[in-house]
Amino acid sequence: MHELSLAQGLLDQLEGLARQHGGRIVRVEVVIGRQAGVVVDSFVFGFDAIKKTCEQTRAATLTVTTGEGHDLLLNRVELECDGPGEQNPAKERSDV
Repeated sequence: MHELSLAQGLLDQLEGLARQHGGRIVRVEVVIGRQAGVVVDSFVFGFDAIKKTCEQTRAATLTVTTGEGHDLLLNRVELECDGPGEQNPAKERSDV
């Protein structure tokens, strides 16, 4: 259940970011600390299930890497803007 709430929190942040920039989330990279107590497979499963409920995140692909520490960090987000063929990588580090 912990992983599902983390996935929901991440998707809430992504939805806000997409609305702010007028686009859709295409790709997301997160780093999960080895000591964060997160089961990566469960987190990915939750992300994939919940992302379908929002137009801005529906097509997002998630890449997870493990790192040191206790944090879950949003490392990189790639947005597809509403202009023709535009993609905007937003580099943003944020604790989720």
